Amino acid sequence: MNKEQWDEKALETLFKQAPKVTDHRTKDEVLQRLIDEGSFNEQPPQQQKVVKKGIRWTPLIASIASLFILVVVGSQFLNNNSISMQNSARDDAKVETTSGALEKESMDAATERAMPSNFSMTAAQQTLVYASQIEGVTLFKMGLADGAQIVPVSFLIPNDIVAEKVGAEKPTKLQLYETFASAIDETVLGFSEFHPFKGAMREAGDTLIHTLPKGHQYDVGSAAIANYMAALADTFGDAYKEVRLEDANGETIFFDHIGDMLEPVTLQGTARQYNYFTYQRQDGSFYLSPNFHMGYSDVTEAFQTMTTEVNDIYQTAILPSVTFSVEDGNDFVTITFDSPLDLEQYDPAQAMRMIEAMLLTAASFDKQIKFEQIVQETWNGFDFSNPLEKPLAANIVFYNF
Repeated sequence: MNKEQWDEKALETLFKQAPKVTDHRTKDEVLQRLIDEGSFNEQPPQQQKVVKKGIRWTPLIASIASLFILVVVGSQFLNNNSISMQNSARDDAKVETTSGALEKESMDAATERAMPSNFSMTAAQQTLVYASQIEGVTLFKMGLADGAQIVPVSFLIPNDIVAEKVGAEKPTKLQLYETFASAIDETVLGFSEFHPFKGAMREAGDTLIHTLPKGHQYDVGSAAIANYMAALADTFGDAYKEVRLEDANGETIFFDHIGDMLEPVTLQGTARQYNYFTYQRQDGSFYLSPNFHMGYSDVTEAFQTMTTEVNDIYQTAILPSVTFSVEDGNDFVTITFDSPLDLEQYDPAQAMRMIEAMLLTAASFDKQIKFEQIVQETWNGFDFSNPLEKPLAANIVFYNF
């Protein structure tokens, strides 16, 4: 068909023969389709009017409210779940230590069961044991190993448990040790396995006799020997004057690096008069400990050297920039700070460590302390208007026996 043949009648006939097309879309759908395809974008962009959308407050408030509810409900769920997990852990755990745990704000159920009712904990928690706090419990001290260091710790065992497990209401220190040393999981406490001592022990008055087996390894090096002797002192020093060492035949034992152990290991006296420093373990917990168990013959010298750090293991417990003088009396030592000491200006835990380190230092000389020039008359359980009570032991560890 040529151009001349495209007349009106021919076109009409052609349209009638074409298939019918049906579109079921609404007008709104068609309009949206045209908008999406850019049919109305012929004007330059700068000529388009920007329509500012108003804030739809009702949906926004509803969304915020929903979010708030989710946060509250989620928080409550997490708290409940956390409490559930903590309760489960408390049933499994046996211990709560005070040094690392010294600065915790609360104690778990196991700790509360193991702690005597008359033992008080303050905001800056005390870590020492006093005679006034051991009613109904038995004090059990041990020297625990932390790598190449021995740290003195103390446990309070309810008297009914002592009587039940030892079979005696007033057992000797050796009986206590033989009963409870193997029951304490040192690794759970974060220490190395060291107890019970290898071999056999027996009492002979105020002397403890330790029969060592072959291969005991307490003499493999100078550090091992020092640890062994320090552990003996921290464990038995409150009950025996000395430890005599022998081999399986009852003869004088030979120690590598030393020779024949002709002299017993001294547990009391000048060699066990210490000053105390801060010892921080790798887990961040703090303990008070003698500086490699170095002894002093003079209490004034012991106090004056408490600020001298001779290694990077033991740090001074004396607060920064604090200086003091020492006056040695018959029953107590007077510590006078050179300037009025306001304990509230320091971290409570650090201040507590200083006070307790001084108390332990004086106690190792069998003396109390009277503090002078402290701003507070009373602070965290201490009454500075009178000589403070002499502590019996350091670094209390609450253990569920």
